[in-house]
Amino acid sequence: MNILPDIPRLYTALAEWLACVICILTLRRRFSKVETTVCAVVWLSALGVFLQVTGSVPLAWWIPCMAAAVGMMYSFLYLCCDVSALEAGYCCARAFLLAEFAASLEWQIHCLLWRQSSAWAPRSLLLLAVIYAVVYGFIFRFDLKRFLRNRNLGITRRALGSAVVMALAAFAVSNFSFTREGSATMDIFYIRTLVDLAGVLVLSIQQEQLMEASLHRELEAMDHVLHRQYEQYQQSKESIRLINRHCHDLKLQIAAIRAEQDPGKQAAALDQMESGIRMYEAQNKTGNPVLDTLLTAKSLYCQQHDINFTCVADGHLLDFMPTGDICTIVGTALDNATESVQTLADPEKRLIRVAIYAQHGFVMLRFENYCETEVKLDADGMPPHGYGVRTVRAAAQKYNGTVTVHCEDNWFILRILLPHRPTGGSGIQQK
Repeated sequence: MNILPDIPRLYTALAEWLACVICILTLRRRFSKVETTVCAVVWLSALGVFLQVTGSVPLAWWIPCMAAAVGMMYSFLYLCCDVSALEAGYCCARAFLLAEFAASLEWQIHCLLWRQSSAWAPRSLLLLAVIYAVVYGFIFRFDLKRFLRNRNLGITRRALGSAVVMALAAFAVSNFSFTREGSATMDIFYIRTLVDLAGVLVLSIQQEQLMEASLHRELEAMDHVLHRQYEQYQQSKESIRLINRHCHDLKLQIAAIRAEQDPGKQAAALDQMESGIRMYEAQNKTGNPVLDTLLTAKSLYCQQHDINFTCVADGHLLDFMPTGDICTIVGTALDNATESVQTLADPEKRLIRVAIYAQHGFVMLRFENYCETEVKLDADGMPPHGYGVRTVRAAAQKYNGTVTVHCEDNWFILRILLPHRPTGGSGIQQK
C-alpha cells in the first residue's frame, strides 16, 4: 500500500481563506477596501496558526477543531459582508465545501506528479498557485459572481439547512476513509475529491433553483406593478370625470358670486373657493412620484366611496426603495385599509389615517383604519387571514425592517419600521 502524506494544514487554511474571499468580492461589504483587506490578512494569519497548531490533535478533537475552523469562516464572512445571518451561513457552507474540493484536488495532483517532493518546493508552490487560481477563478467567474450579485435571493432557513446538510454529508463521506484506515492512499484521495466535487455540483444546482425562485419573485413583482399601472389608468379616467364635475361646480359658484350684491359675502365666497383650490393643489405632493401616484389614486377612490382619508407623508424617506417595493408596502397597506372600512355601514366611521415620517434614525410608516370589531391575531402577531399584511412584512424584511399589528380603541394599526437611508430634499404632504 502506498502511503501518502496528508494535505498540509497551511494549504487547507489558504483554500478556506480564498473560498471566503471570492464570496466577499461579490457580496455587499461592510467596510472599505482597505479595512476589508486588513481584516482578511489578520483572519488568514489567525486561521493558519490555528490549523497548524491543531494539526496533530487526537482524532477525538479533530471534529471540534474543524467545527471551530468553520466558525471562523462564518465569522469572517458575517463580519466583512453586509448580509443577514442566513446569507452568511449559506455562503459559509458553500465556501467550506469548495475549499475542501480545491485542497483535495490540488494535493491529489501533487501526489500524482511528485509525491516525494516537499510541499514547500518551488514547483509544489507553483502547482498550488495554478490549481487554486483555476478552481477559484472558474467558480468566481461562472458561478458565484452570477449568483451573488442578485441581492434578493431570499435565503430561507430551509435553503440554509439544505446547504449545511449537504456540506456536512459530503465532508463526512469524503473523510470517512481517513478515519477508518488511519492512512491516506491514492484511492482514498480519488474518493474524497469526487465526493467533494459532487457536493459542489449539488450546491450549484440548489443555487440555480434559488436563482429561478428569485427571478419568479421579480416577475411577480413586475406583474403587480403593471397591474397597478393599469388600475391607475382606469382611475385617471375617473379623475378626469371628477375634475370636470369640480369645474362645473366652480362655474356655478362664480355665477353665484357675480350675482351676490353683498361685498362681504362675495369676499367670503372667494376665500372659500381659493381655499378649496389650494387644497387640491396641495394634494399628494410628497416628493416621491410613486408615492404621489398611490396616494392620488387612493384619495380619489376614497372620495367616491365616502371614506375620510387623511395623510401626512415625507415621500423622500422612501427614495431608496424601488417602485415595486413601494407599491407592495404602501399600496397593499392602503388596499387593506380601504377594504376594511368599506364594510362599515356608517360613513362617519369610514376613517383612514396614514403617516410616513422619520423617527430616531428609522422610517416609520403608520397605517390606521377604524374597525368596529376587534381583530384577533395569531401567534406571529398577524391577522389569521392577513395575506396582505404578510406580503408587507416580507417586503419590509428585505430592508431588515419590522412590521407590527395591533388593535386599540376600535383602530386597526399597522406599523412598518425601516432603517433610515438619508436622501436629499424634503416633502410633506397633508390632506
